Amino acid sequence: MKGQLTEQHLVFGSKKPIYLKDPKNYVKEEHIKLFNLSSIIFIPNIHDDQLFGWLTFDQLGEEFDCTKDQLQLLEQVGKRLGLFLSRKGEKVESASELHLTEREAMILGLLAEGYDNKKIGGLLFLSEHTVRDYVSSLMTKLKAKNRTQVVASAFRLGLLK
Repeated sequence: MKGQLTEQHLVFGSKKPIYLKDPKNYVKEEHIKLFNLSSIIFIPNIHDDQLFGWLTFDQLGEEFDCTKDQLQLLEQVGKRLGLFLSRKGEKVESASELHLTEREAMILGLLAEGYDNKKIGGLLFLSEHTVRDYVSSLMTKLKAKNRTQVVASAFRLGLLK
């Protein structure tokens, strides 16, 4: 769901997470039975008054408590997910148009794991300078200014999961 945030999209008219210790008065009985709900938390994924969806948390029929601090933390999670989803439509370059060699893909995966050039070289039996050249090639292909942007762009394009 993507669009402007309206009152009809708001669960209980709120842009904030909602915790229901007992959802029986708010959730249809058939849904409670179908999903084995007891306590539940609804978290809106919002950015700039655009609603991108909801996260729901439950514990498979187990009742649980949720503090105000936990709800505030979950609100931040919802906002960050909303920000991420708002950027999802941006394209650096179509993944289908982007061709990575097998070696570039391997190095990209190791970059995402946080390895430096020397360690990557040791793992792939390459010189540190060769790894540097591959990283440079990745930066060019992904239009990135540094290694962090290479990894971020690769995640955004679905090259890394």
